[in-house]
Amino acid sequence: MSDSWRVNWVPVDRRLLGMDRRTLLPASLVVLLFAVAVCIVPAINDRVRVDDPIRAADVVQVGDGVQFTPVAGANLLTGLRQGEAGPAGYPGTAAVTYGGVALQVTADTYRGTPAELLAQIEKTDEGLRVPDDAGFHVVGDPVTITNETGQRGAAAHFDGTHADGLVAAYVFGEIGVEIEVAGPQAVSGTVSAEVAAMIKSVRPVGGSGS
Repeated sequence: MSDSWRVNWVPVDRRLLGMDRRTLLPASLVVLLFAVAVCIVPAINDRVRVDDPIRAADVVQVGDGVQFTPVAGANLLTGLRQGEAGPAGYPGTAAVTYGGVALQVTADTYRGTPAELLAQIEKTDEGLRVPDDAGFHVVGDPVTITNETGQRGAAAHFDGTHADGLVAAYVFGEIGVEIEVAGPQAVSGTVSAEVAAMIKSVRPVGGSGS
């Protein structure tokens, strides 16, 4: 009898809905990115007022171990400010908009490197499309990025039918983080600089991690 089943078999404690839990993070992040690029960004352009404005020194927490600092004046779409956790704690996804650009941060358990997480996201994208060919594909080689506390991640640009942007990955201990940025092809230099600062602000709670 062939032993090939031993290679592909996934223990029960690592399965969820019949799938390997390790593949759920990258798969779900790709779907969330589509939601940002296809649904949220068009809505940004139609939105006149800001519903939940970010104020100076506001910090948004994602899950138990990740935080970031949105620019003052951004609009908090989903997620909770630090210190506002409910009975269920902080959600694993937070998103803000600023200057027509949507930035979403998602955190979940992950064991691997930022480059490996980015590669999994890129692989998961193969064959994944939404109506009207609104999917995205990564362009160019991944590059190394560094957050404000010195941890390194990986990032790659993507383009799609309705939006262009960036996908970045960090790994803090056993927490995998994906940052998705989507917006129009042309934005002002000020907006670009503020978005870059928000990406660099993504860090572990407490400021440490590997």
